[in-house]
Amino acid sequence: MNKKELQEIRRQLKPENERLHLKGIMEAYGKFKDTEASIQFCRRIDPETLSTEEEELYYEIFKKSLGGTPGKNLVEYGFDSRDPAAVELKRTFFDYKDGALLREETFESFAQEMIEKGNYRNSVYLTAGIFEYSAPNLNANREETEGNSTYRFMIVSVSEARLTQIGLYYSTYENSVQRKVNEEMQIIPSPLDAFLYPIFSDRASDVNHLLYHSKTAKNPNIDLIEQFFHVPFQSTGPEQSEGFAQVIEEVFPEGLDFKTAMNLHRNLADYIAEESEEEAVVKVDKNRMRDLLDASGARSENLEHFDSAYTRILEDQELAAINLLEKGKVSMKSPLISISVKDDGLDQIRTQIIDGKSCLVIEISDELQISNLPATVKEPAREVVVVRPEDAENQNPEQ
Repeated sequence: MNKKELQEIRRQLKPENERLHLKGIMEAYGKFKDTEASIQFCRRIDPETLSTEEEELYYEIFKKSLGGTPGKNLVEYGFDSRDPAAVELKRTFFDYKDGALLREETFESFAQEMIEKGNYRNSVYLTAGIFEYSAPNLNANREETEGNSTYRFMIVSVSEARLTQIGLYYSTYENSVQRKVNEEMQIIPSPLDAFLYPIFSDRASDVNHLLYHSKTAKNPNIDLIEQFFHVPFQSTGPEQSEGFAQVIEEVFPEGLDFKTAMNLHRNLADYIAEESEEEAVVKVDKNRMRDLLDASGARSENLEHFDSAYTRILEDQELAAINLLEKGKVSMKSPLISISVKDDGLDQIRTQIIDGKSCLVIEISDELQISNLPATVKEPAREVVVVRPEDAENQNPEQ
């Protein structure tokens, strides 16, 4: 599922969309207690009965379930055909997206299993939407042509439920200020976890893959991924970034020289731009990464140790390229100084030895601000003389 396909589905998630039909919504509230999930509420919602305000609240959850960055907190997983549990889950999901999940007893059982295997210790709210999208046919220029294909999919999300805060509230109904106690649970619209099944690829359903969303890239729900989806967990974006940094530190004990580091950033950004039209997440393997370093000017004697270090630290896994650089900018940090430079400004930076010290020299050709204040690097036009008060008293007023 590439970036354009993901954006296309996101754009459809809105009320009164003629191309998208919301067949039904399921919701459940429960928590994990005493080694099992307790489902306290479950129901099916007919979208036709919702008010405009209610409809917008549900669509907000569905849209946020597909929010984030591919390769970071949006990760595509495939079902392992060698694992009987994964094969059975794929069959179940296939039936679910066609409408089987819209039965209360089915969804209650599904919600209970998801809460248990996801190891949710606090109260959570589960919602599922079953959709049918009439996807228009596109030509090579991505222009709509006659005809369309039907893409049936489901979005399932798990949201946190929090006690409302104790405090004073003004009631417009009773025209009075009242003290409100925490008897209600507020549903947080940004899901803790969510998934889309099946993914939308090449204008059709890919029933062999799902798209998993986690609220933060650093804290995916490993229990849910491994125990519920039955797929091996992939390292997080931050873990990939840290692992690659360890490889560079070992292969280049003194660190990448400035020129090589800048070239690597540019080459990696170019590679992402070239490949991202076809793939949602552009990945680099060990061989590609070595080639990029070589093309960036890394010394051959350093690269001799690259393969062994990569294998030992990263276990030869493919890395999401987006996790290896900051999009559109480069950050440079030392213990006391931190600067950030946009890609368009990298040519304005160079290294230079000044008074025997290695320095970064930044050309300032545009307007400069320091702490949001207008500033300049030019020397003052005239000399500033500081006059002591006692000297000022002795000066001739006419001078």
